[in-house]
Amino acid sequence: MRILIVDDDLIIRTILRRYLSSWGYDVVEAADGLVAWDILQQERINFVVTDWMMEGLDGLGLCRRIREQSGERYIYVILLTARTNKDDLVEGMESGADDFVEKPFNKEELQVRIKAGERILRLEQDLEEKNRELTASYEKLRGAYEIISRDLEAAARIQRRLIPEKADTLLGYRFDWIFCPSSFVAGDTFNIFRLDEGHLCFYLLDVAGHGIPAAFLSTTLSRVLSPSQQGGLLKRVSLDGKRYVIAPPREVVRELNNRFESTGELVEYFTIVYGIIDTTEGSVVLTQAGHPAPLYLPLEGGCREIGDGGFPVGMIPNIDYEERELVMAPGGRLFVYSDGVTDCMDRDNLKSFSLKRLITTLEACRERPLRELMEYVEETLVAFNGSREFVDDISFLAIERVE
Repeated sequence: MRILIVDDDLIIRTILRRYLSSWGYDVVEAADGLVAWDILQQERINFVVTDWMMEGLDGLGLCRRIREQSGERYIYVILLTARTNKDDLVEGMESGADDFVEKPFNKEELQVRIKAGERILRLEQDLEEKNRELTASYEKLRGAYEIISRDLEAAARIQRRLIPEKADTLLGYRFDWIFCPSSFVAGDTFNIFRLDEGHLCFYLLDVAGHGIPAAFLSTTLSRVLSPSQQGGLLKRVSLDGKRYVIAPPREVVRELNNRFESTGELVEYFTIVYGIIDTTEGSVVLTQAGHPAPLYLPLEGGCREIGDGGFPVGMIPNIDYEERELVMAPGGRLFVYSDGVTDCMDRDNLKSFSLKRLITTLEACRERPLRELMEYVEETLVAFNGSREFVDDISFLAIERVE
């Protein structure tokens, strides 16, 4: 280690140099504070032993300059002084000195003081190294987090494109929705689309769990149930390729159950409501698989549940599902939702939104246009939750017969 000794007395510098050299230190000399300061600016020296009283820049002035500099390295300073008054020592410490050696100094005491300073500098260097390592690790983690965030945002955009772009009217049926993922991506998804000139298909599903694994399965299911799959799950085509029959909801859900059966230790399942609307008759045939029962609200009369259960998809192989049928009169509304709606907890986490509260809300707003109704339901959920950040995904699909 290199040590800078600063003293205007040549004899003192000579004695200090001999001592320090015999202890294995590399010694640099300066006759006053200004010369010492210039040396510190040009060379990497971390240890200074300086006299207090010197012409020009004294020891205290040198200490102040050292502490005022914004360099990365710490410089340990020992003051040599004949002053032992308490106030003088306080002044020296306030100026930035780390330790004192009284003149005339004792050789053994000086060596002990320097060893102590050397240990402190070593600790300081170790701390700097650890800080550099931590900084490097933090930068790597931040970079990884930014990559993950960008990927999740891209995944969320892709997932959003798999649901309807906007509220619309198809074949005399108006539809609207609420979709509030609990994180970047959601385990919920839904859609409504035309199968042919007289039929609409709709579904809303909720994959068990949250986050990326649930979102992957949700996205896969959206692809499987997309309109482009006509001839697959949604329609069964005749041999000549010209005629077809629409696959009944119970068959579609049964096929989904067979395709996505949980295997091994990994248990993946989802709930779903899947339905077909015959727009010429206003009839709706739907299958409920472990999902909350849809609600039907006629133009007049109370809200009622359609369906009462069914097994979730993917849990038990080779099971049959039931179908429910209803006729939607003009002005009637069908609501399909995930359990994130009714299970939404209040801001104090004491009570859930509940099915009863949902039905009361829908019935109280039955006269409102569908868009206003959906906005009111969403704001009611936000107010109840105390935040727009929900613990579970919120998905709510509304279908209204307008003709």
